[in-house]
Amino acid sequence: MKITKDIQIANAITHAGTFHADDVFSTVLLNELMEITLCRVNEIPSNLDLHKKIVYDIGGGKFDHHMANARKRDNQIKYCSFGLLFEIYGKELFQKYQAPNIEECYQTFIKDYVMQIDAMDNGIIPPSPTDYQITPLSKVIELFNNTWLEEKESDEAFLEGVKIAQILLKRFIRLTIDKCLAKDKVEQRIENSQERILLLDVNLPFMEWVIQSKNPKAKELLFAIFPSKRGGYTIQAINKTLGNIENRLDFPKEWRGQTKEQLQHQTGIPTFQFCHANGFLCACQTVEDAIKIAKLAIQKQ
Repeated sequence: MKITKDIQIANAITHAGTFHADDVFSTVLLNELMEITLCRVNEIPSNLDLHKKIVYDIGGGKFDHHMANARKRDNQIKYCSFGLLFEIYGKELFQKYQAPNIEECYQTFIKDYVMQIDAMDNGIIPPSPTDYQITPLSKVIELFNNTWLEEKESDEAFLEGVKIAQILLKRFIRLTIDKCLAKDKVEQRIENSQERILLLDVNLPFMEWVIQSKNPKAKELLFAIFPSKRGGYTIQAINKTLGNIENRLDFPKEWRGQTKEQLQHQTGIPTFQFCHANGFLCACQTVEDAIKIAKLAIQKQ
């Protein structure tokens, strides 16, 4: 990707000055699919020939969102420029990466990544505790703007933000493809589930597919068991809804935050190692004990 001050030779144009995740990720998306020469400007000249140029986040055109009649999603969040560009180029992006189910990857990526950039860029900021700050994705990119004491050239700072966004976009693509590949495996395990326990032989993304599943057995599941990356097995509570950490069933209060010796003494389960203080996760050394832990927690409800 190149940045130029000559708007005539640019094939991509966005606004100058302070940048955000919107214009940065838009730039990275376009650069993934075509070789772009970018010009960052404060306004679009009225006599500029826009043939073979993509203008975004400025100018009031197809890929701008600052107008009174800007498009909104069904959830009433306005598209930002990245959302508008992804609507056109997103499937082509997943074709480039040879995704097995392009439509599902496309829709999943919008839900997981694009809409949060849409929301933040349009002023919908998630609530934050008063005594410390949470830094969402959009704010991470904005960190590369100059502070009031820095004098770095604006395009140089923009390119630093672009480098980070390039790494993140590639990672988001990989995560999305692998998440969608997990769906059929989770559905098979839901169908084979017994006693309200989902047993997985691989540590794969399952929560969203369980909650969204149309299989009646999915609605009854309370815990998932899967191999832990630390060794042994994890038993995790199933959430009630997406985006909400409230569980269908928590682990018993008397287990939470106890030592492994206390847990083993209370339950008689020999490899019981851990129960999270918030009651959503347990760990043990064998799959047999993992099943025992889940069954005992269900019995105690």
